Amino acid sequence: MKTNNFHDKRLAFVSSYFSSAIIINTIVSCVVVFSGINHSGAEAKLYWFIALTFISLLRVLNHLYVSNNNKNKYNFYFIGVLLTAFTWGLFPILFFEQMLMQEKFISLVVFSSLAGGGVNVLASDIRSSISYITFLLVPFSILLLLQPIGDEQMLGVLGLVLWFILCFVTAVRTAKDVKSSIMNELKLDLFIDDLEKEVQLRTDKIILLEQRDHLTQLFNRESFVSNVELDLAENSNGIKAILFLDMDYFKVINDKYGHDFGDFVLAAIGRRLVSSEKDNGFIACRWGGDEFIFYTRQDSKETLFDCITGLVDELTKPVNNMHYQIKPSFKIGLYFTHDAFDLTQAIKYADVAMYEGKKSRNEISVFDERMCASLKREETLRSSIKDCIEKGDFHLCYQPIIDITSNKITSFEVLLRWQFNDEFIPPSEFIDIAERYGKINFLGEFVLEQAIQSLRQLNELDSTLALSINVSVLQLENHNFLALLAGLIETYAVEPSNVHLEITETVMIKNLEYLSKVITQIKNTGVHISIDDFGTGFSSISVLKELSVDYIKIDKSFIDNICDYSKDESIVSAVTKMSHMIGCKVIAEGVEKKEQLTILEKLSVDKYQGFLFSKPVQLSEAIKLIS
Repeated sequence: MKTNNFHDKRLAFVSSYFSSAIIINTIVSCVVVFSGINHSGAEAKLYWFIALTFISLLRVLNHLYVSNNNKNKYNFYFIGVLLTAFTWGLFPILFFEQMLMQEKFISLVVFSSLAGGGVNVLASDIRSSISYITFLLVPFSILLLLQPIGDEQMLGVLGLVLWFILCFVTAVRTAKDVKSSIMNELKLDLFIDDLEKEVQLRTDKIILLEQRDHLTQLFNRESFVSNVELDLAENSNGIKAILFLDMDYFKVINDKYGHDFGDFVLAAIGRRLVSSEKDNGFIACRWGGDEFIFYTRQDSKETLFDCITGLVDELTKPVNNMHYQIKPSFKIGLYFTHDAFDLTQAIKYADVAMYEGKKSRNEISVFDERMCASLKREETLRSSIKDCIEKGDFHLCYQPIIDITSNKITSFEVLLRWQFNDEFIPPSEFIDIAERYGKINFLGEFVLEQAIQSLRQLNELDSTLALSINVSVLQLENHNFLALLAGLIETYAVEPSNVHLEITETVMIKNLEYLSKVITQIKNTGVHISIDDFGTGFSSISVLKELSVDYIKIDKSFIDNICDYSKDESIVSAVTKMSHMIGCKVIAEGVEKKEQLTILEKLSVDKYQGFLFSKPVQLSEAIKLIS
């Protein structure tokens, strides 16, 4: 490769001087033949000139019409120079006897000038340079040396001296300089080429980082959207579909096997999806975490479902490394249509279908009219939450918490209710929407302020009464929460110990490390902490002891069957004993029968709440209950 480059550079060097060399050669030959220095043999010299011109023409044809890719072109240049030099060398041999002294002198000067010029023009090829100088000077100089006249002999000596200097000093040095220049130019070209390759590699890497997820090598969100929109703009035929995939139990994989193995699983899934992209014409994207999105365009519904089935089969193959093996599973939401395709809306529809599949435990869920109606309802509720808070459509209810021993109300759990367009919206519905769409902080601040304000009214009747207020993990993750809580307690001048914050057990497990710090800070203000729905998650008693939790609320699902199933009674008994051992009091939720209360009293449960004593009531009724 380097040799070819050197050859190309030398060829370029010769080519750059070629036109000048031919023009000078032609002009000088015209001067020699047709000028006033020509005193004899004009007709013979004319034939010589025609021969030289013919050779020049051949050289021009080689220069113009032989491709630079022809490996022999450089040799053709050499042959042309050799023929030209040979023809010039014949000139003194053919016409020496007819030349006058003046003509010999002028001709030698002309030949010397041509030889000197040839040193530079032919510097890239030492063989051409030496051959050209030798043919021009040596025959003429030898003829002059052989003459009896001293002046002619002196000219011959000067010619040979000039030949020696031009050949073995100037030509060699010039050729060496040209070669060095070409080599340096090659090195510079190589450096520039390497630099360009490095820049291209870095550019490709930057583009890859901008367009692809580094772990799975799938498109990121922005690139996915732009590629799908491009396809939609160019192709309107066929069934267009969006698949929203969510991996099952990915958090369990991370917790059980570690995040390195979790990343290994995602990377393996990514490789499979990249392969499916190529085989089935999908456009795949890692949407975030363990969520993936696919776009595809198929000719028929049958083809679409065949592709999806093949995709599921591929993705659910076992993933293993040297230490672990798991068999991935997914919940897939599908939206497809023949009509005009709005990508943002389609992704939302596929997400809704996937979410519905999680609730119904379907592997693949197709977006349908029922889901469409549900989505419209969800959109309506989401957009109305903030306005309804300001209009007063949200209100608080209070359910008494009773001391089992004294049968006295010791506190109330605050419950949020929403009456929207004459319809009661259940908390399980609107709380989920508020959390998913970032509205929970509006609701949380409203509940917290209204509850602490009402606590002041209740404490005017009984200073020991407390309020249990449910808080979302998103509220606790808000860095302003602690300041808001402390500010409200100070504003309404209530005892911090009468404020009980309820945190769901399942939420505790997902965010234990962060929530531990927040709970410790809350406890330092004097506020009490309750763990709600205990038994539905996997909390460790030792963790609850470390956090100094004040109350554990046993979930209603264990209380419902406590009279009929000894196993549930044993669970409640065990939780109560362990809680008491770590200094926690126990509250039983959902007590509706006297028989349940009797068993709870026997098991030494501290408090209870439920319809047996009272359903949730308005503040005015809560005040009556206290009285």
